Amino acid sequence: MRQNILSGTEQKTGAARTILTAGIIAGILDSVAASVVFYFKQGLNPAQVMQYIASAIYGAEAFSGGANTVIIGTLLHFMIAFVIAAVYFFLYPVISPLRKWPVISGLLLGNAIWLFMNLVIIPFSKIQPVPFELSAVVISVIWHMVLVGLPISLITKRHFESNRRLN
Repeated sequence: MRQNILSGTEQKTGAARTILTAGIIAGILDSVAASVVFYFKQGLNPAQVMQYIASAIYGAEAFSGGANTVIIGTLLHFMIAFVIAAVYFFLYPVISPLRKWPVISGLLLGNAIWLFMNLVIIPFSKIQPVPFELSAVVISVIWHMVLVGLPISLITKRHFESNRRLN
């Protein structure tokens, strides 16, 4: 009985650790990519990129909010990364293509993230619309596929494969 309780606790701890790891890695890679791209495209620094994220809630006022909106943008950014990592983690054992094709499913996850953020979240937020630019879309989709979706998929895969070996 005690072993069952411990193994259940260890599984929950392992799940939380995996979700946190996937969310942190994807969040860092995404914010670095966004910072580099926005620096070259618009001259924004990393703090301004986080304020851009905070502008989803505060609108243009986020850019004059100083450190507070940088922190809020950073928290929002990582919260989104953790939620995505958690959803993928809990779907992984249920949807067999996620297990069979982790690279493809990770790339598709990144594409789905980009689509959801740009077609659902951003239009309903207070973020100021930007003109459509095909090159910016292509770059953003690729970085979400490679630097967000793929790491979440592969980190999740590693978790489930290592747990299978232990059982």
